[in-house]
Amino acid sequence: MLDAHDGGRLPPRRSVSERAAQRERMQRTGRNRYANLLHTLQAGQELPWQPRSGGHRLAWHPIAGKLIRAAAVVGLLYVAVTAALGIWRDGRVDTWSGPDGLVTSGQRLAGCPQVGLVRDDLFPNWIRFDGAVYALTASNRPMGFKADPDFPLTGYRLDQMALYRTLNTPDGVAGRIVLVKLDPSPVGRVYRQAPDCA
Repeated sequence: MLDAHDGGRLPPRRSVSERAAQRERMQRTGRNRYANLLHTLQAGQELPWQPRSGGHRLAWHPIAGKLIRAAAVVGLLYVAVTAALGIWRDGRVDTWSGPDGLVTSGQRLAGCPQVGLVRDDLFPNWIRFDGAVYALTASNRPMGFKADPDFPLTGYRLDQMALYRTLNTPDGVAGRIVLVKLDPSPVGRVYRQAPDCA
């Protein structure tokens, strides 16, 4: 039998009984008939039907499992290191450099409920200065880049943080707050005296 388009021979047509036998084989597998038909007819060409062995499995790239395990390990390490650093930071008490070693600070202070209401990743939650405890607040105060007589420097430093007194404030809290300025920021974090804490 000749093809009218290219002059080549067409494959012989299967008989009705051969096609019925193939249809019966496809229905016997118990799978979806449409899926079997698509499997048999691929790209418009009828292919010999062969039953699939096993089920359809998800194919993974060989490195995908290793990448997932590595990401899980990195995530767990990050959580563990962050938790360990948080515990270490909460239990640490820092001594500020300056005229003497009497200024200390930290994150937790036993018996002082006012400490820890505001948390900051850079600044300590409390400072012990001049025999009083000052707790971190959510407020900032503009101080500028130059020395200001209203905010004299105490001479105490912890890394890049400097401690300032307050002599004149518009809200009349001079002496009851201190400021901690992180160099070279033009603002200082406000610490308010906590009279119930010792």
